[in-house]
This record gives sequence, C-alpha cells and structure tokens, in this order.
Amino acid sequence: DALTNYNWPETLEVGLIGSCTNSSYEDITRAASIASQALEKGLDVKSEYTVTPGSEMVRFTTERDGYLKVFEDIGGVVLANACGPCIGQWARHSEDPNKKNAIMTSFNRNFAKRNDGNPNTHAFVASPEMVTAFSISGSLHFNPLKDTLTNKEGVSIQLDEPEGLELPLQGFGVDDAGFIAPAVDGEGLTVVVS
Repeated sequence: DALTNYNWPETLEVGLIGSCTNSSYEDITRAASIASQALEKGLDVKSEYTVTPGSEMVRFTTERDGYLKVFEDIGGVVLANACGPCIGQWARHSEDPNKKNAIMTSFNRNFAKRNDGNPNTHAFVASPEMVTAFSISGSLHFNPLKDTLTNKEGVSIQLDEPEGLELPLQGFGVDDAGFIAPAVDGEGLTVVVS
C-alpha cells in the first residue's frame, strides 16, 4: 500500500478541520456527526484534534447550535476563526519536531512546511468528516467505510455515514461580524493614518 511504498508514518498525530476552505455550516455539522458518534459509541480520539471555524458567523452559529461543544467533548480544541494552522500559526505539540510525522487537514494546501514549518511533516488533505474519523482512529491505515474501531468497553464498532445540515434551522446568527458599514455620506469624514 501507499503507506509502505512511500514510507509514510502510520500514526496520525494531528487532525485539523476548518479554515476558510472547509468550514461551512454543513461541513461543521457533518464533522460533528462523526464526533457525536464517537461520544455515543464510547470511542476516544487518538490524535490531537483542532477545529478552526472559517468565519465569525459560522463560529457563532455552530457554537449556538451546540456543534462546537461536541468537538470539545471528544477532546478537540476550538481555535479562533482565523488562518491559524493553515498558515503554520499554531502551537504544534511534538516530542521530536524533526521526526517523520503525519497530520491530516481539511485545508486547501499540503506542500512541505506549509502547516508547521517542518519538512518532515506529511500533510494529507481530506474532508472535515474524514479528518474527524481518522483522528478518532489515530491511524492512516484506517478505512472508515469498512474498518472497525474498539471502544472503551472493548467492543468493535463501525462509524456510520455522516449527516449534516446545509443551513442552520434557526438561520445564521452573529453578535459582531467584524464589519462596520461605511458612512452614508463620507464627504465630511477625515481618515487619519499615523
């Protein structure tokens, strides 16, 4: 298989979802449906797992609707809605930053050194729900379509197909979208830049 042929690490150290690319409301709900299954079926997350909403509106709405709490409940860390890990601005936890390692993201780029500055990091790109499933398994050998995982009680279980909502049932919400509308009449305004 490709892991053996290319000498890629088997262990998935970190799964990262979000960024501007794959963090629509639907993306978050589909990934949260996998995370909810982990909770319901007694699975622990094996990889470090982070969620970066792509906008304040999506962050606010998914938090309001309880999806961000699901990620936290499985051990995930919800980061600010910013570029963060996608451009390598995150606190990467690694015992040996020079060893070959694997991460999986739902971001849009995976060239060497992109996400953590380490040329030994193999960054794989997948959908948010696939990244979540692989983070639960902790292995790049995992096939969520057919493989089983052993839960806390020692029972083999399989993940179900993710479900998601295209749009929030209560509509989108946001307290502060970070936008200030321009003045209706800008004639008398002075812009001062130091």
